[in-house]
Amino acid sequence: FSHPVRINGKDLKAGTYGLHIIVEKDKPWSFIFSNNSSSWGSFFYNDKEDAIRVESTPTNCEFTRYLTYGFDNREASSATAFIQWENKKASFAIEVPSINDIYLTAMRNELRGSTGFNYQNLQAAAQFCVQNKTNLEEGLQWAEAAISAPFFGQEDFNTLQTKSNVLAALGREAEAETVMNKAIKHPTANVGAVHQYGRGLLAAGKKEKAMEIFQYNAKAHPEEKFTPNVGLARGYTAMGDKKNAVKYWEVAIKNIPENQKANTALYEAELKKLKEGK
Repeated sequence: FSHPVRINGKDLKAGTYGLHIIVEKDKPWSFIFSNNSSSWGSFFYNDKEDAIRVESTPTNCEFTRYLTYGFDNREASSATAFIQWENKKASFAIEVPSINDIYLTAMRNELRGSTGFNYQNLQAAAQFCVQNKTNLEEGLQWAEAAISAPFFGQEDFNTLQTKSNVLAALGREAEAETVMNKAIKHPTANVGAVHQYGRGLLAAGKKEKAMEIFQYNAKAHPEEKFTPNVGLARGYTAMGDKKNAVKYWEVAIKNIPENQKANTALYEAELKKLKEGK
């Protein structure tokens, strides 16, 4: 283990361990992590070298011809390790405390090298902070560097939106809105990006602001007959204006582009629900 972990809730320091298993017929098995990792097999096992022991109740499983080790339930900060053979499977949980601190330390180290001279890497680091609600002040520095660092910074819809998201996570809503207003009017803000921003506002319960964005998108992209109208239809639906919602769904459905034809039935179902008053 490169970092400290918890095995079935028991703390285990970073390091290399020998793994031994006591197999029982009618009671839980024991997984033993030994400080001795260099001896051959369990022939030289000595319980005085135990780091920790954890118990595992085996379960029945599908037939497995060969002895198999693997990992289930893999998440950012945890996984379940298992051993499986014939019709039995036994496992233990691995958790990594303070996983965000580990990731942040790794990112800081990487961003001090050549990786740090790419605005997209800085943007990704800032997005990590937002997604995990951690290290937001440094995340804001990364977001600002992604936009304005000399020689490689890039101001575009995506980097501005990232900065806005960090500001919002910090509770600086007015600043976040100012930056986002700049983002949607940036030359790189295409109709799809602005639409998705509006959808995000709807999901957050900000239906009035979402409506403003959908209306702006339709005004800024009059040549687009599908996506802005879908946005308006969704916005009016959220506002409880079924008449206008029906109107814009009908316009959108008449102008479905080829790459959206597979979703026609979904859009028609939305329209049908509105017409039926559901």
